[in-house]
Amino acid sequence: MLIPKYWAQYKQRFELSATTDNVSDTLKSKQVTIKRYGWSDISPAEALSHAKARVDDAHKRWLAGEDILRRERREEYNEGNGIPIREEIVSEHNFPENELSNNSAAVTKLVVTRNSYGAQVANIDNIAIIDVDNGDLLRHKYPDDYNHHGFLVNQSNPSTKIKVWAFVFVFIIIASVIAWLGLSWLWLLMVMIGATVYLWQQASARDKARAQKYADDAASLLPYMTDLIKKRIAIHPTACFRLYQTPAGFRIIATHNTIAPSDELVADWFEYFHADANYVRLCQVQQCFRARLTAKPWRMSEVESNKLAKDIPAKNFWFAEDNTFDDTDAQHRKDLEARKQWIIHYDTYAKNYRACRYVETFSGRNFVSDSIAQASIDTFVRWHDSACQVDKELEMA
Repeated sequence: MLIPKYWAQYKQRFELSATTDNVSDTLKSKQVTIKRYGWSDISPAEALSHAKARVDDAHKRWLAGEDILRRERREEYNEGNGIPIREEIVSEHNFPENELSNNSAAVTKLVVTRNSYGAQVANIDNIAIIDVDNGDLLRHKYPDDYNHHGFLVNQSNPSTKIKVWAFVFVFIIIASVIAWLGLSWLWLLMVMIGATVYLWQQASARDKARAQKYADDAASLLPYMTDLIKKRIAIHPTACFRLYQTPAGFRIIATHNTIAPSDELVADWFEYFHADANYVRLCQVQQCFRARLTAKPWRMSEVESNKLAKDIPAKNFWFAEDNTFDDTDAQHRKDLEARKQWIIHYDTYAKNYRACRYVETFSGRNFVSDSIAQASIDTFVRWHDSACQVDKELEMA
């Protein structure tokens, strides 16, 4: 599981003169500033040393004529940058509790982090969690109606086009008659206003119809997902899955055995259940499974009522300790303090929401709950359900 405790940034400017040996002509008299992140599970100093080593490596590749990335930027979902996601570690757990991970292969490691928008996320090393978005399911269930991103395809209505062209033709005729007879242009204005009102009503009706279709199609996804799981169980009768519904999709936890994210079976599950592509990428990069435990801020009523800011402050400063700032870092201190206050308020308000709701457990006819890892799985499931408040009658966010 690749979730570093410590992070650092290092930036260095390099210059080349015309007298530099062993340098290609294209690099002479050039300069470059290279910035890299470093990370470590040991200490901040070790993280800084790692950052410097990565800068040195990039510098050597630049000297060799390679077109390098000068500055690493934060990218959502590790989109191609190969860097672990920088998330603050909130807590760490072992399941079963009070077990040492280096003494038993049955122990499951869990790290709770705070993600880029402030929600708490469970990162677990060997209990498979499959995240599925409604958009992906809609695209597979209704391929003719939804595009790759799960949005309704904008199907043009021929009758609407005919109406628009008819109004354009009428406008042209009226404008020609007014110009020919020297009449008041108010007639054209009245016709245009009437046509606009009519077309607006037509567009509103179409929007309502599309919204209703999306709602109806989304409502059909729960039986669709349960049917997918039942079919999987029928083929693999030793399997067992717990199904949860999230605000915009589903969460599936495999509870029949522990498994590594790199296992081929996990890739098969991701494909079969149409897992979110971004989620799959995260699991592969961080070598763990993830589950959001608390609400997304923009779904909370406290954001709408301005009790809580939508965005968490100081997204890029959390990994710096307070004592690393001097008097010139007043703004950084202010940002960090704002972040701390935001987290206090968010964690308080988040107790009024659940991240998902439990639907059902599906077990194959040959499933036997006597696995060595079953104690870890059962303990984690109880912890997960409590953290997500799945059984409480709360609004999902």
